[in-house]
Amino acid sequence: NRGWALKQTTSNSDLANLERRLRHERALGDLALHYVHRVKREDSMGFLIGREAILSDWTTQNRGEITIKGDFTDMIAFDVTTPEETWSGHKWVLREGGKIIAETLVEDRATAKKAPAVHPPLGELRAGKGQYDAGDMPILPADFLSAAIPLAKLLHRAWNGRAFDLYEAHWLTKIVTLLPDATFYFERALAHRSQIALLWRVHGHAANGQRVRLIGSSAMEFEADMIRSDDTVIDFAALDAQLSRSLIDYS
Repeated sequence: NRGWALKQTTSNSDLANLERRLRHERALGDLALHYVHRVKREDSMGFLIGREAILSDWTTQNRGEITIKGDFTDMIAFDVTTPEETWSGHKWVLREGGKIIAETLVEDRATAKKAPAVHPPLGELRAGKGQYDAGDMPILPADFLSAAIPLAKLLHRAWNGRAFDLYEAHWLTKIVTLLPDATFYFERALAHRSQIALLWRVHGHAANGQRVRLIGSSAMEFEADMIRSDDTVIDFAALDAQLSRSLIDYS
């Protein structure tokens, strides 16, 4: 990101408290209280399906010190420090009957810790301009948070329109260098006071034709049509893992 610190915010939501208990106390039994049995977790490497799969993944994690940097009730931005590494993450959830039914996780850990994606291969066939034609206006879901639309429009111009004078960041330069046709689209938004959280995706092709998709997440302070702070997380280990896959032979 641009190095602007996200303002600290009160972090007492159920999601923030659960993350603290899991990281600090290894309170894995809490998963049964907060997750439905058929919960699905997605990240840039694929899916984990079911509460037991998520529990199994948690058993591989070491205790860590966590700092909640942003709390949007159904999304948290955090830093984690363990004896082995330090990383940042964003976690988004959807609920059903008060329990979490879907979770999207974006972490910038040094190495991909998960097996290859379980979703079908994306292939390397270029279809026109890609996932969609990045026109003048962003394509937004019908239920997209209205307060987040001005920020989405600005980022659409900067990211899809390559107006880098509006948003200059090393992560963006890296992505468009590795994936020249990268197209970004916005999936979900939440707000807390002047802070806006955006869940987004990027699809693109490397020079050899390898198709890549990534999940990204941004928590920003947005006031007077200007970005005042920025906490953006992308899983670059997943990007490297996808770029290193063998091309699919369709012959």
